[in-house]
Amino acid sequence: MSEKKEHNRWIVMVGALLVQLALGSLYAFSIFTSPLSESLGYKSTSFWILGIFSTAIGVFAITMIVAGKIQDRKGPRTVAAVGGAIVAGSYMLASFFTDSIAMMYLSYGVIGGIGIGLAYVCPLAAAVKWFPDKKGLVTGIAVAGFGAGAFIFTQVGKFFITDYGLDSAFLYLGLIFLAMIVGGSFFLINPPAGWLPKGYVPPVKTNGANNKVDFGWHETIRTRSFVMLWLMFALAATAGLMLISNTKNVAKYLDPDEGAMVVAQAQTIAGILALFNGGGRIGWGKISDKLGRTSTMKLMYLTQGIVLVAAAGFCYVQPAGDLLPFLGLVALASLVGFCFGGNFALMPSTTSDYFGAKNFGMNYGLVFTGYGVAGVLGGLIPGVLAGAGSGFVWVFLAVGVASFAAFGVAMFTRAPEVKEVETPVPAPAA
Repeated sequence: MSEKKEHNRWIVMVGALLVQLALGSLYAFSIFTSPLSESLGYKSTSFWILGIFSTAIGVFAITMIVAGKIQDRKGPRTVAAVGGAIVAGSYMLASFFTDSIAMMYLSYGVIGGIGIGLAYVCPLAAAVKWFPDKKGLVTGIAVAGFGAGAFIFTQVGKFFITDYGLDSAFLYLGLIFLAMIVGGSFFLINPPAGWLPKGYVPPVKTNGANNKVDFGWHETIRTRSFVMLWLMFALAATAGLMLISNTKNVAKYLDPDEGAMVVAQAQTIAGILALFNGGGRIGWGKISDKLGRTSTMKLMYLTQGIVLVAAAGFCYVQPAGDLLPFLGLVALASLVGFCFGGNFALMPSTTSDYFGAKNFGMNYGLVFTGYGVAGVLGGLIPGVLAGAGSGFVWVFLAVGVASFAAFGVAMFTRAPEVKEVETPVPAPAA
């Protein structure tokens, strides 16, 4: 079927970007840590406050499984709209309970994570179906909104907190997210069955004598390819999630007296990380359309591992002065953010390549649980190791080793070998 003139597939991307920009506010959580510490009576940002962010990540990943299955059946529009309403409600609820750690876990962590998990998969599922010819690029563009949203809402959220207070900031952000996500969801539709872009011929699979286009979730999880993707996601995403929630803590480690430029500009550095996170999603996605998914993963994970080991050395030296610590942390945030973002372009496009677009929502939801594990590890590793004598030296070494392990897994990752699902027709008797 040729592309229908009455519907421009790029309109779907407008809706995808609106939804993802709002959901990306999750990565702006660092703007809340200090105000919440004061509101809750903590002398400094504690493990318990960082745990709110980790809870949201974990619930987000688990919810993705259910959301993917529902949107595979119902389509992306309704599921995204419901998710948007829940995200908005979680922020509004949080605005009434900024003095209760338990309610912050429930509102921002649990309810917010559910809303994000419901809405997140819908733009991706629609994008891979409308753009089978540009999977890496368009999934990169779609999820780049998530990274860019972190930067935008870091600035917007800081303005609201400074001018109106923490309670009002949560309320106003909730109203903005309601408009963006529910509004964006109306652009999310699936193409007609059998639709293909004009002039596009799907590539013929060559992973064995048998050919299977679409895998059900129960078939997907039994493949070696699924296990490999899950492991790479869990290992590689840990570094980015650790740094997102600990940029200010790394700055303080580099300047224990907290008087240098690096501490004063910690929020700016977090914004730079968010921008490169968004850029990495588009950049690595486009590269993967040319080099192939696994080749791009190898390059990305190897780069990240080298950068993190270098960061461990930088933290060990702890250079004096204002400029070197600032420039070092900017470089680290930029490179780790760029590599971290690539996961969110490569994992969905590879999932679609390996297991098909028909059940993409459910299949990617299962792969995405690796990200949930990374969220937990990203919170636990600095919580356990940063307090040791060498602090973040050990943290960066740990996540660096994890990145090299992801590179090793990528070396052996291939498309799944499949068995013919139809009953073979017996050959006629001689």
